[in-house]
Amino acid sequence: MSFFSDYVSVVANAIEADFEDNFDEARFGPKPKDLGRKTLPKLLAKVGFFSKDEARQVVQSALMFAEPYMKELEWIHSKLSDSESRYLLVQLTAFRALGHRRIKLPTNCPEHWKWLETAEKLFVGGEQIESGFMGWKLTKADFSSIGYPIKMFFTPLGVVIDYIEQQYRCVTSNGSIVCTDGDYVIDAGGCWGDTALYFAHLAGPKGRVASFEFLPSNLEIFEKNVALNPELSHRIRLFRNAVWSRSGEKLEVTERGPGTSVAPGTSIELPANSPKGSSIETMCIDDVVNQDFERVDFIKMDIEGSELEALRGAEAVLKKFKPKLAITVYHNFEDYWTIPQYIESLGLGYRFYLRHFTIHAEETVLFARVE
Repeated sequence: MSFFSDYVSVVANAIEADFEDNFDEARFGPKPKDLGRKTLPKLLAKVGFFSKDEARQVVQSALMFAEPYMKELEWIHSKLSDSESRYLLVQLTAFRALGHRRIKLPTNCPEHWKWLETAEKLFVGGEQIESGFMGWKLTKADFSSIGYPIKMFFTPLGVVIDYIEQQYRCVTSNGSIVCTDGDYVIDAGGCWGDTALYFAHLAGPKGRVASFEFLPSNLEIFEKNVALNPELSHRIRLFRNAVWSRSGEKLEVTERGPGTSVAPGTSIELPANSPKGSSIETMCIDDVVNQDFERVDFIKMDIEGSELEALRGAEAVLKKFKPKLAITVYHNFEDYWTIPQYIESLGLGYRFYLRHFTIHAEETVLFARVE
């Protein structure tokens, strides 16, 4: 099957859809009240009547969104190594085209909500701190009851994604792509230390984690969380740099808490904790290995759209060690194909898998491994 034929099938089913409950209030706040069908069309839809205009609008919106990228979407569809990945590619594209009222992703299932209930119980009565982002408060919790000897200031939804659904593990018919005992891990996008601690636990006493985070408000929480876990802290090396294609460059910072991004450009130098306009020095992964790591076994990236640039700075590592990869591709739609195209261009024999970990468009991960 081609991407186009699968996409048309999904779009056809979306004509009759109206998923009122398909909204993540834990992530985005209260559900919008002004979206979806108006009252009369909605009542008619319940008894099986759909106007030609409505159907035409759904199809037109979906095709207009995908048509400029059809060649690239067909390419990545053909390169993905299992049916789950191809199905997700089609569903995620349709979600971006039509929104949450028309497309329900497979992650919106009863298990997801049960896991969230389980995670929420871990945080009851815990000490709280400010996150410095969107008014979120982080609560201290112990994750021992879900199989992780880790204490952390975090959120229930974050626990579900990182520790229960395991965003950086991909189960395939040929075994899992995951950090394993003794692995040396690059954790690009350390944020509050949640993934650094996750990898430190999985990598074990012989493993090491190089974690990258530079935003002062994130670093304060990162260091607090790592300090709560002294048995894991010695496995983690923190780099206060942005990951990029070259070391020693200055990039402009746009502060958005966990969503902080960097970009080339010139700006007036401001204090490091300035919300906007500050700059940060870069480091590339190849230089980290030359200076501090003897090898790399696993690379994780969630760095707000800088993933492709950072991978270019890991070319020597990729060629020498062929590490397992877990690279987020949801920040820019083009990353769905530009990132695997870059990896493919190196001629290393990587195979690609796509997995997704929320009920909305965020947290899509491209996994790759040499098989």
